[in-house]
Amino acid sequence: MKKELKERFPLWCSDMKQGQNSLMLTDDLDSLLGCAIERYVKGNEINYFYNFNKIFVANQEEQRKAIGIDLALHKGKSWCNHVVRINEDDYVNPQTANINALLKVHSGNYTKKYAMSTALTMWSYYGLPLPESKVGKMLLLCVDSSFLGHYNNSFKPVHNAYLKLLGFEELIDLLNDTSTADYEALQKEYKTKAKIKLNTEGFLQTNLPLAELQGAFSLPLELPNQHFSLRNQFKEGKGEVRNTVSKDQLENVISFALTGKRFFKYTYY
Repeated sequence: MKKELKERFPLWCSDMKQGQNSLMLTDDLDSLLGCAIERYVKGNEINYFYNFNKIFVANQEEQRKAIGIDLALHKGKSWCNHVVRINEDDYVNPQTANINALLKVHSGNYTKKYAMSTALTMWSYYGLPLPESKVGKMLLLCVDSSFLGHYNNSFKPVHNAYLKLLGFEELIDLLNDTSTADYEALQKEYKTKAKIKLNTEGFLQTNLPLAELQGAFSLPLELPNQHFSLRNQFKEGKGEVRNTVSKDQLENVISFALTGKRFFKYTYY
């Protein structure tokens, strides 16, 4: 990651003390891979599962603060890739490690957003070497469909600029030599869009082929096997940017993200 971007991240990101936080997983591969990176780099383990309007916990006695992974938290530590401003002056969680938050992307300049995965941000920030194999690199770009922006002619310059900021010029070369069909085939083969869910017994399950993905990424990738129980339940809200001047008009926000240039979703208590 280029110095001018890395220096903008919250200080906690560079604190390499081992095992000082727990992790909050959400329901997809981007979050699970991000959790795997946190575990690999800092020894932090998953203790919470968030499925947008509910938080489940494994160890209810856990005292360490949680880091949300691929989660647009309004307060507290999180890694995130969402656009979290309606307008440029909206409040943004100072603890969020989110390129779109750090570079003041909002509904008005939405086409300048970072449109790749949270895991790719973390991979770059922590200076992890890219997977050795071509398939591994391509699968990394499959996460959250990070490849897509390269093949949109109007967005390609923005997409490439972010890859350069991340220090991943090698991935630009790879994208130039591959096609959307190549990535879509890999997404289908490796089921990269499969969700993570709690079953009726309270255990996490997924159709993601974790062993195969682990081999491609050269990074341990697994679901925790503990039992999870409900801890918090929140209300859900959504709205249109044209009817909401600022995110600050919303009360008791837990999480917030734009779902496009004109719409947003949030949770609140």
